[in-house]
Formats: sequence, structure tokens, C-alpha cells
Amino acid sequence: MNPSDQLQLINDAINKTKEQLKPTSVNFIFWGILITFMSCIHLSFPNFIQSSRYSSLIFWTVLPAIGMVMTIIYNFKVGVKKGYETHLGRALKIIWGVFYVAWMAIAVISAFKRQNPVEDILFLLGVVLLISAFIIRFKPLIIGGALVLSCSILLTLKPDINPLLINAIAAFSGLFMPGLKLFLKK
Repeated sequence: MNPSDQLQLINDAINKTKEQLKPTSVNFIFWGILITFMSCIHLSFPNFIQSSRYSSLIFWTVLPAIGMVMTIIYNFKVGVKKGYETHLGRALKIIWGVFYVAWMAIAVISAFKRQNPVEDILFLLGVVLLISAFIIRFKPLIIGGALVLSCSILLTLKPDINPLLINAIAAFSGLFMPGLKLFLKK
């Protein structure tokens, strides 16, 4: 096999992974909508969401935990329907599994420290989005990951900005929009 055939084989594998990710683009769309919606609800009704010491923590952990279960079930069904898994697809699954565990750890640690976890979670999300985007070579996801990472940096540099507003912007632009573009990609 000559070098150009090898490159073509690698490109074919990447394109096949993109094709296989099309059904799982629903994950990006789902999480983009859920996080944007939750951020807007919290922003609009802070007294309700923060009615007790732990109500905000419950709001921001229970709903995403339910979302995680839903996406795991959905992805399992998609995987069974597909019947096989590529190495790139498996790598992406591992990366996002580690993200979920790290997200939960950040939420718990932030609760103990009594600090807002948005900045740290956005940083982690931006890095994972960029890793995923570079693996599948999908420019809208690269842009989305860079925007999410930029939102984290913005919160660090300007702590007086409302983190819920920035979180909503980051989720919509970094998850929903690239997910929709991946879903609609031919």
C-alpha cells in the first residue's frame, strides 16, 4: 500500500466516523437545549431555584443526571442498531464518559467549596469539544469548542458577568449549533 492509499484509508475512516456520529449529534442538540433552558430558567427565576441552601445544587445535578441516563440509553440503542463500533467512535465514547465523571466531580467539589462551577465546567466542556472536533475534523464543532473555552476564559477575566447568561450562550453556540450542523450534514 503506497502513502496516498494509506492517507485515503485514514480519511475514509474519519469520514465514516462522522457519518456514524450523525445519529449521536442528537446528544449535542439535547445537551445544548437542556443546558440553555436550565440556564435561562435559573436566570429568570433565581428565587425559586435558590429557595433553599441545596435547591440550586439539586436543580443542576438531578436534571443533568437524568439527561445523562437518557443519553446513555439512547446511545446504547443507536450502538445496538449499528451493530459495530470503530476505534474513533470508541475513543470518543471514552472521552465523553470521562467528561461526565469529571463534570460530576466538579459539581460536588464546587458544592463543598461553595463556589460556582460554571467556569470550570465550561473549561472542561470546551477542551472535550475541541478534542472531539479535532478527532472527527468537523469545523463547526471546533468553532463551538473554541467558543465554549472562550466563555470560560471570559468568566475568569470578568467575574462580574452573569455566569448563567454565559453558560446559556456557551451551550447554545458550542453544543446545539454544531450538533444541528452535524445532524443536517449530508
